[in-house]
Amino acid sequence: MKKKLNKALILCLSVALLLSLALPASADNDDRTITVQGSAVVSLKADMATIEIGVESKHTDVIKAQEENTKQMNVVIDALKNAGVAEEDLITSNFNVYTSYDYNYSSLGAEERIQNYTVSNMLSVTVRDLEKIGTILDVAVNAGANQIYGLNFSSTQNNAAYEKALTRAVEDAREKAQVLCTAANVHLGELIEITAQDNGYVYGARNTLTMDAASVKGAAIVSGDVQVSASVTLVFEIR
Repeated sequence: MKKKLNKALILCLSVALLLSLALPASADNDDRTITVQGSAVVSLKADMATIEIGVESKHTDVIKAQEENTKQMNVVIDALKNAGVAEEDLITSNFNVYTSYDYNYSSLGAEERIQNYTVSNMLSVTVRDLEKIGTILDVAVNAGANQIYGLNFSSTQNNAAYEKALTRAVEDAREKAQVLCTAANVHLGELIEITAQDNGYVYGARNTLTMDAASVKGAAIVSGDVQVSASVTLVFEIR
């Protein structure tokens, strides 16, 4: 009788042990996930541009260098406004004062002497009519601007383009997840997490250039497309 009870007890314990081992495995299967990334780029026509336009002045006296720079920059600003650039589209982007030295060498070493002071004042100019870029450059140079660079095209439709890129990025990620699940012989489950990286990256046609008065005169400027990118990370259940 005792032997039968012992066998029954051993059998019950064995079943309980098997069940305890099987339960975590079942939980693990329920928690299985797949993580995928998706990305997309949307192109659109540029409809505005920004240009760095400024005045650089040099003088042996720092006060006079600054006075000359301020006077010339005011002439440039007035000329740009008269050409149709709105006041809110003229923003100071950089202002520097630095010293140039002249070194005289002798047998005793180098003698440091101030050669001149340079004052540089730069404006970020937004042009909302791309057909006027060449005219704006001519006006600026004729008014005394001697520093022009960083022509960058952009679009006022960036936000709408980013939303479209986000939608396509999600579709891209879902397609990748489905392909992976099919290849692994598992089923794609519910979407349980979604993350968008950054706020979208905008890049477009950009000319990094430095122009003098001769090269700017009558310059022909051709704009390009603006591209807006988006990327997302999706986490799905798999069964």
